[in-house]
Order: sequence, then C-alpha cells, then structure tokens
Amino acid sequence: MKELPIGLQDFETLRRENMLYVDKTGRLLELVTKGRRYFLSRPRRFGKSLTLSTLEAMFSGQMELFKGLSAENWVSEQAKKPFPVVRFDMSSLGSYSTGEELNNSIMRRLEDVAEDNELQLRTERTSGEMLHQIIRALYKKGGQVVILIDEYDKPILDNLTDLKKANEMREVLRSFYLTLKSCDKYLRFVMLTGISKFSKVGVFSALNNLEDISMDERYSDIVGYNTA
Repeated sequence: MKELPIGLQDFETLRRENMLYVDKTGRLLELVTKGRRYFLSRPRRFGKSLTLSTLEAMFSGQMELFKGLSAENWVSEQAKKPFPVVRFDMSSLGSYSTGEELNNSIMRRLEDVAEDNELQLRTERTSGEMLHQIIRALYKKGGQVVILIDEYDKPILDNLTDLKKANEMREVLRSFYLTLKSCDKYLRFVMLTGISKFSKVGVFSALNNLEDISMDERYSDIVGYNTA
C-alpha cells in the first residue's frame, strides 16, 4: 500500500515520492478542453490546492509526472510549448489591518513572480496594475497565460468580524481580480478557488465570465475521494 498523502498540496512531490494518487487528471482535462474560466468552492482540506498544483504541472508540460495518468498524452503535447503559469495563494499572505497593507503584500508577491520570470516592471501603485503588467509581459514572452488563484477570499474571511476592514479587503481584491477580465484576450485558462461562493461576496459582481462549477454534478468528484 502506497503512502496516503494526507495534507500534501504539491502534485510534483506526491508523484515523485510515489504516494497514493487517485487520478483526477481526466476530469481536469475536461475543464481544460471544454472551457477557459472557472470558480470552485469547497471547504478547507478538500484538495483545492492540490487541484491547482496539478493544473500548473499540466500547463507547464511536466510530462514525467503524468506517466500512467489520464492526461499523459495531453501533457506530452503540452511539453512542446508550455504556457506561462502564474499561481497565487492568498492564504500565504497573512493577516492585515488595512487594505493598503494587503495591496502592498500582493505587490510584493507579484514582484517575486516577475523576478522568477525575468520580467522588468514599471513602478505601479496597485496590485491590479502590476498584475496587468505581468500578464502582458508573459504573453509577449510565451503566449497566452494561465492564472491559478487559491483561497481567493481569505483576506475577507479573516476580517468578517470587522465590517469596515472586510470592506477594505474586498475593494482591494475586487480591483485585483477585475484585472483578469480586462486581460481576457491574453489568458488561456483561469481558475479561482475559495471557501465562499463568489456571487455572495461582492468581489465578482463585474467578473461575470467565470463558470461556477462548485455545485455542478458533472464535476462533483473533481476533488477528494469517493466510494464509486
């Protein structure tokens, strides 16, 4: 019996260490080939982060990780011309008291993305402006871009007991995420995950091009285990 990867969120580590993996790549391949913009809501510890990690490996063409899996052939083709991938985890930002602090923290993480991809950025004042720069620069460098954002709602949820702070966080995130709509032609695939349903939070009132698959029966088994 292989080791069960309890709490492990990194697909590459799971595969390289030969841990037990229930093949979800066929279901992810359906998302990739049938659509372009998705939102998935699940409670914590349901495999959302592992799902995004797997998608990152798929679009990056890491074919050695997919031997024997449903998406093996697709990833082998993808390896010939990988898409630029930006994966962003909002749960890694920590907790902040003001929207300005949150904006600055996101910008610091985006600077890391730019450095990793050897991009030269202009000085910007908001995280949305910086994200727009990065997407356009990656597009010019390697073609359409893949955006994967995990725990999109955490800065808001961390401040639910303080409505003023929660609203500040929401406005920063709203500006940040709306960049994805303005950059639509540069994007190959977008997926956001979180705990709360996006239509109830207010962040996405203008970002209406995401397909919410949270309660879609077709994708009920896309994360976690089942008894089938």
